Amino acid sequence: MGISQAILESTNKRTGLLLVCAAASLWGLIWVPMRYVESLGIDGLWVVVSFQTLPFIALFPFCKKSLMAHRADWGIYLAAGGAMGIGFVLYSLGLVVASVTKTTVLFYLTPIWSTLLGSIYLAEKLNAGRWIAISMGLVGCILIMQVNVFDMQFVASDLLGLLSGISWSVGSIIIGKYPKANIMNITLFQYGVGGVLAAIAALVLAVPIPDVTVLISGLPVAFVASVCIFLPSVLIIFLVNQYVSPGLVGILMLSEVIVAALSSALFIGEYLDYWQWVGFVAIIATGVYIGVVSHKTMAD
Repeated sequence: MGISQAILESTNKRTGLLLVCAAASLWGLIWVPMRYVESLGIDGLWVVVSFQTLPFIALFPFCKKSLMAHRADWGIYLAAGGAMGIGFVLYSLGLVVASVTKTTVLFYLTPIWSTLLGSIYLAEKLNAGRWIAISMGLVGCILIMQVNVFDMQFVASDLLGLLSGISWSVGSIIIGKYPKANIMNITLFQYGVGGVLAAIAALVLAVPIPDVTVLISGLPVAFVASVCIFLPSVLIIFLVNQYVSPGLVGILMLSEVIVAALSSALFIGEYLDYWQWVGFVAIIATGVYIGVVSHKTMAD
């Protein structure tokens, strides 16, 4: 029975990791339906609102009972889901209005921010190897953003990818601090907070509200993409993250970067120059190294 149980657990773990890889690869294509909806005449911020609000509406009936039963955890849901919601809004907006590749790669500086925040709030120790990896990742960030270190000039829209990773890391740290918190409820708050904040930003910035006819024409694509495809992928990654090393999950999620870079080059001719590719490799290497270290730490 012990051997059979071990095989079953190994199979479940392997299946979970394969699902994470597939789900993250789908994330690398989320920019395609988002830009299609924008091309119909809907401003980028309202595209983000629709991709946040539709999953919230679809998920709410399944979370309502649990929310009422766990009112004491609403603060955790709001903190973790809110931080991730802000991160996802910034990331989604970056995919629509900025470079797909640069936004995705800069988002994957997340392991750096998670490592630094983990050392502060979770009392995780940083060795020399991690400091070297963090330094390498930051150099990669400078190269990707093409920052002029002498007068700090860079493309402002690149900050969307950078800030989205920082915000997502904050949410991840909160989840790590409260591992028993309901993932479905956190995801619900993520979409809810994200949708509300994106709508407020659109109204404050006086972004024109889409024409009803145009909005209706874009909703089917937005619904299929955000609810039927990407919402399940978010839940898969969150759920697998509860019983598999976050380091391994983080490494496999780097498949999103590869898919985003290849698809944006293929469909919209988006390319990086030589030094940006050096930065790309540096950031990927940083994510892999930190992922391996965190996996070994959990194994020990």
